[in-house]
Amino acid sequence: MRPFCIATIGGILGIIMELYFKSIALFVILILPILFILLFFIHPFKEKRKAIKIFAIFLISFILFESYTTLQENNFAQINEKYAQEEIEIQAIVISDKTEKEYKDVYHIQVIKVEGQEKKQNFKMILNVKRQKEQKISLEYGDLIYFKGIYEKPSEARNEGGFDYSQYLKTKKIIGITTVKAEEIKVVGKNNASMMARAIHDIRKNIVERVRGILPEDTANLCTGLLVGEKTELSEDIQETFQKSSLSHMLAISGAHVSYILLGITTFIQKLKLHKRWGKAILILFFIFFMALTGFTPSVTRSCIMVILQLLASILFRKPDTYQNLAISSFIILLINPYTLLDIGFQLSFGGTIGIVIFSKKLQSMKEEDKINKEKFTDKRRALVEKALHKVKEMCIVTLAANLVIIPIMMYHFNTISFTFFISNLLASPILGICLIIGMIFIISLFILPLAKLISLFLAPILQLLIWIAEISSRLPFSQMLVPTPKIWQLILYYVFLALIFSRKTKFQYKNIIEVILVFFMISPLILQIIPDNKLTISFIDVGQGDSMLIQTPSHKTILIDGGGSETGSFDVGEKTLIPYLLDKRIMSIDYMIFSHFDSDHCQGLLSVMEKLKVKNAVISKQGEKSNNYIQFLKIAKTRKVKVISVQAGDRINLDKKCYLSILFPKQELIKENVLNNNSLVAKFIYQPKQAKEFSLLLTGDIEKIAEKQLIQMYQDTNELQANILKVAHHRF
Repeated sequence: MRPFCIATIGGILGIIMELYFKSIALFVILILPILFILLFFIHPFKEKRKAIKIFAIFLISFILFESYTTLQENNFAQINEKYAQEEIEIQAIVISDKTEKEYKDVYHIQVIKVEGQEKKQNFKMILNVKRQKEQKISLEYGDLIYFKGIYEKPSEARNEGGFDYSQYLKTKKIIGITTVKAEEIKVVGKNNASMMARAIHDIRKNIVERVRGILPEDTANLCTGLLVGEKTELSEDIQETFQKSSLSHMLAISGAHVSYILLGITTFIQKLKLHKRWGKAILILFFIFFMALTGFTPSVTRSCIMVILQLLASILFRKPDTYQNLAISSFIILLINPYTLLDIGFQLSFGGTIGIVIFSKKLQSMKEEDKINKEKFTDKRRALVEKALHKVKEMCIVTLAANLVIIPIMMYHFNTISFTFFISNLLASPILGICLIIGMIFIISLFILPLAKLISLFLAPILQLLIWIAEISSRLPFSQMLVPTPKIWQLILYYVFLALIFSRKTKFQYKNIIEVILVFFMISPLILQIIPDNKLTISFIDVGQGDSMLIQTPSHKTILIDGGGSETGSFDVGEKTLIPYLLDKRIMSIDYMIFSHFDSDHCQGLLSVMEKLKVKNAVISKQGEKSNNYIQFLKIAKTRKVKVISVQAGDRINLDKKCYLSILFPKQELIKENVLNNNSLVAKFIYQPKQAKEFSLLLTGDIEKIAEKQLIQMYQDTNELQANILKVAHHRF
């Protein structure tokens, strides 16, 4: 019996129960013992005492984590209800360095006092300091500050299946946000963080600054990311390149990194000829320090705890248990913060490790031993070839084993799947090992600057080679394919299917039947999507600035109208909001994309969608002026082979047998005042079911008063402007 494995499973289910099924949590806690008692007396357990222990461990852990998560949820809710949109006076300690954004500097702070509250506070916030030319302030780690600010509750998912910022911040133990001007902050003390925290922060900061002072920018930022987990300055292009090439796990310090560090330090300690136990004790202390140095990220913490447990087992002359160690590490991490379960890094790190631990041996046993023609090579050459092939085979098996578990997680969070991860990992893994070994030597040599500069001559080109491999791999065909978001129940079925496949010892027919049924259920949403359901769905999408609307007809035709955007800022609303929203609804193709006009706040999101998804038809009106957005649209339409349909008042577009678009505006002669807005495409969507009343939706783009007057004059003796729903032009407000 592995008690921590049982306890961890119980704890995870307890957290899930509170986060997603809290309304029935108490009922489940009460019903579980009853079900167990019934099963206990009905089922002829061979070892009843063992069954009782297993259930007791599971139930205690389930209740512990469910209750603890409830307390955390209530704490978050109380603070947000008490302070939301209120101006509060805060005394806090700065617990991060400055992160520079476009118009502000961002810090993390630990709130210790809120004026008017007698009770001492202990929660984290994000502090946004508005950047101004006249007033500047540069806060340092450990500063004790005082300010007044409006407390902002973090935003939740604005669209179905969208990014939940508040949930993300909970994984970092951050509760709220406040934004202030630089002159409103008073620094009332220095070095208020604990001595240990300051020392670790200073070491980390010193390492990062020295590395950036020696290596070129991109390689320096990659080096600090690989060795100390500092990725704030790593460019978005490089991060995206590593993601597209299925190498993003290399940017998160994990098992591979820790194993190389363990190898390097073990070799160094052996050279010192210390007693084995003393050497292992030093290693344990180092990995505790390393966890703190890298910010206790889930992947690092998991790897280091597992190494520490293995070292402790060796010191105590016990046989290490990988399954128990994995469970203990996750138990500790979730006990510190149960919301870490929602962290993508946590899921990928544990998922990949579970895949390697459980499936790599199974996959190894499925493969026949490599056969090499003995006559072709001499014994020495044959041995080298066999060794090389064995290493490649081993690396492929480990990569496949990890990806069997993490691919569905990637599909769920990023809507991507890669068929070239073998190639990228085979090319990059040896280079990563060299980078880490030389990088460790480089970090140690930073105290002797001339030596560090000498080592950097070898390290810089190797880091650049790793970036180059990622870039090449990201351009390979099928390196990153967009996929619809799988549902939770599909993921569960997939993992059950995986367990059945790998648990098979003899070929039982019933297992084959179960596997076929599971596969059918996994693909059933795709089958259902092409079957008409006689249901019209209209969704208004929150894209921030501008408009966006999705219409799904009963025959599953998709019509996307406008897509939001902005003239300023680097946020790509199409890539970050629209595409994930569409993929969450399992939409991979747009039948008709309607551009009301080519102002950025209406068309930018659509341009991104055109580049990434299949768009069959794009509907536009006559253009009064050729804007940059319009020119870009024509280029994308030509490249992606999108049919462009230009319309004017009086035209009609038949979407399917029951739905069509009646074009009401603009006329042939365009309005010259504010050309883009006032010549927006105005259309009436009409749905005509056989046995129900006609439904209509009036779309008005961004027309202003002058265009509205023309519309009224054009259709004053008709019912064309009457509709069940009016999408008001937002310039009317």
